[in-house]
Amino acid sequence: MKSTDFIALKYFFSKKNYSIVYIISIFSVLVLSIANFSFLTILSVFSGLEEYSLSFSKSFDPDIKLRSGVGNRLEITEHEIQLIREIEGVVNISKTILGKAVIQNGNKTEFAEILGVDDEFNNVILIDSIMEVGSFSKLDNYTSFTSSSISQKLDLTLYNASGQYFVSTLSDDYVNFFIQPFNSSETLISNGIFRTRNDDNENKVIVSLPIASKLFGFEKNNYSELLIKTSGELNVAKDKIKRLFPQLTVLTHKEQNETLFKIMQSERLVIIAIMFFIVLVSAFNVIATVSMLIIEKEANIKTLKALGMNTKEIFQLFFKHGILINLTGLLIGLFLSIILIYLQINFSIISIPGIDVPYPVSLKASNIIVLMVSAFFISVFSSYLGALASRKIS
Repeated sequence: MKSTDFIALKYFFSKKNYSIVYIISIFSVLVLSIANFSFLTILSVFSGLEEYSLSFSKSFDPDIKLRSGVGNRLEITEHEIQLIREIEGVVNISKTILGKAVIQNGNKTEFAEILGVDDEFNNVILIDSIMEVGSFSKLDNYTSFTSSSISQKLDLTLYNASGQYFVSTLSDDYVNFFIQPFNSSETLISNGIFRTRNDDNENKVIVSLPIASKLFGFEKNNYSELLIKTSGELNVAKDKIKRLFPQLTVLTHKEQNETLFKIMQSERLVIIAIMFFIVLVSAFNVIATVSMLIIEKEANIKTLKALGMNTKEIFQLFFKHGILINLTGLLIGLFLSIILIYLQINFSIISIPGIDVPYPVSLKASNIIVLMVSAFFISVFSSYLGALASRKIS
């Protein structure tokens, strides 16, 4: 062990007779511990909220989505769909039809988005994860699943014919709607309720593919989109599909939610920047601690110089002392934060006020790396500035 390392450790662990320098050192470690604890905890909460939010998009947005490059109707044959199935990494494919319709129940009327799905739909996306009432099952010509928003607005009754409601599409000649306002109508009942990303404003109804095809006048081999579930690397499967069908639009899950991902990334960067500056401000205590220690140990420094230690080694001594203070604060904060996150994940000790839902958190290696990299630069910066005072002692 170098002499500078030994003396730095001695200064760090000695009680210094409970002097003001010792008290400030303890305070510096405490403040840094709180700052680093907050840094990792807040990043973990944000990651949890991010995953919670994205779970809703995954309920309707698959790994890969295939749609027409021109217009809103995708014309694709069963043979072409089979070619996609044979691509390595493609697990399941679901055909869907989308459109807007008028929903009526008694004297209540609402507009809603209709999603027609086939029997593979539940194998491609995570619809079961957002079912609030009932469970997703095979649809027929009379059943459907409704979002919590449309169910509440229309006061729908579940599971029986007495709760039937009407789905109608507007006539193409809607200017003369007073003559014939609707193009096609169907009578359905709701077999379950699901959540959406914005429960208050998103009116969605899931129906069978034949019903949607009839409502919106889709011909055979015509769909709105193909939803594709993959295993492995998304971009590899995307490139292979794109080579097969260069005229079609192929979107990965991230590309389908590009705006959402960009917003979350921007928010994450802002949070990291704010927490970085909070830890940086906390580290100014280290500068003061090291500077005051140098003043307190002025006589010792002169003795060390008389024994042959040069100015560079004296600087390294106090620089390492500052690093020790920063490192201790980092380890304590990191340890306490990991314990809290572990308890929240496994025991849900903190709930969101008003809705009694456990606060979502996620402990990611990337967050720990961000904290450690930030702490490294702040440690070097604060320790260097604090140790500069040693060069003024002759």
